[in-house]
Amino acid sequence: MNIFSKSDKSVMKLEEVTKHLSSLKIPLSLVFTPVNLELEKKKFLESDSYEPQFIYKIVKNNNAEILKKLSSLKEISDVDPRISDFYIQLIESKKDSSDLMHAVGNNELMTDISYKKYGKPSSLLFRNASRVLRGKVDSYNIVDMKRSKKEDMLGYDEIADIFVEVFKSFDLGDWSVNKSANISKNGAKVGIKRKEVLLDPNIERSKFKLRKTLVHEVGTHILRSINGMNSGFEALSKPNLPSYLDVEEGLATWNESEMNLLTLRWLKGKAALLWAIYLGEELTFRQLYNSVLGVLPKYSAFDITYRVKRGLGDTSYPGIYSKDIVYFRGFRKVKNKLEKDKSLYEKLYAGKIGFDQCEWVDTGLIPKAKVVPTKDKWKAIFKEVGI
Repeated sequence: MNIFSKSDKSVMKLEEVTKHLSSLKIPLSLVFTPVNLELEKKKFLESDSYEPQFIYKIVKNNNAEILKKLSSLKEISDVDPRISDFYIQLIESKKDSSDLMHAVGNNELMTDISYKKYGKPSSLLFRNASRVLRGKVDSYNIVDMKRSKKEDMLGYDEIADIFVEVFKSFDLGDWSVNKSANISKNGAKVGIKRKEVLLDPNIERSKFKLRKTLVHEVGTHILRSINGMNSGFEALSKPNLPSYLDVEEGLATWNESEMNLLTLRWLKGKAALLWAIYLGEELTFRQLYNSVLGVLPKYSAFDITYRVKRGLGDTSYPGIYSKDIVYFRGFRKVKNKLEKDKSLYEKLYAGKIGFDQCEWVDTGLIPKAKVVPTKDKWKAIFKEVGI
């Protein structure tokens, strides 16, 4: 039965489409975090056979009604056809995300939708991930992270002050830093909509890790968002098509690598996520955890297994959540592309775009990025703020 009526519009203007998209509520990370995670983690780690039984809470929303209004859309009349096609694809992607959110707890449906949205690891990617897990990392710019000394550790006030100075350096004076008790221990989270970075009030971070955070969060996620907003198309300032996500996370890691901030531990973690997605669909939580124990210690093995099994209900049955494929796949994709054509780097900062949209910059469909970080710029900033 088709729930969409023939009266739904097939042509709209961009302003109307943008308004509808902005009304969608799809907090996947929030919904995919089980309300009983800590209890189930404790039960699992205290047993040799227990399989987690995750419970989730869906956030109330009007997504079905909003998506119904967009269901018959074939054209956005007041933009270039390439932008129109982009938004049509974006609507379909948002529908997939909403469906994924509502499929939480349904192992089979959740697996199918996540594969549709994020894809499956290829055999080649699996082999490359396996090489990293064996320590074969000669083709990557890996650095040793020395054990932090007490005097190198920074607290909330120092970290917040450094963020403010970094914002000023990139002409982001309207951005702020605030405390949040609702994020993970020692966590930092970017809030694009409110132009803020949220920090754990009790955060402690070494100078090395803070440099890594700044390059990753400000130098990639925030600057791409700011430039995307300047493009005139709001969708380019926030999460959009699945292909953007590979570039978003891959570019963040590439930036870390360029600034000598990429560690073996981080790279192994992202390779392990892809490795686990490749192997884990038919394995129970316990079976996959036992497999990951072969390459990672106890708590890291749990975290990897949980990340690719979140969204499932009864984890003794098959299923997988494939979103975290984007980290290792995206890094290798960005690395390979930029090694062949370094000029793509600046184009990727025109917004939250993928490689397919770089030609939009070449043809003037969207403006060139106003703010693009450089290695020399970061070195000067780190010297100025004392890290």
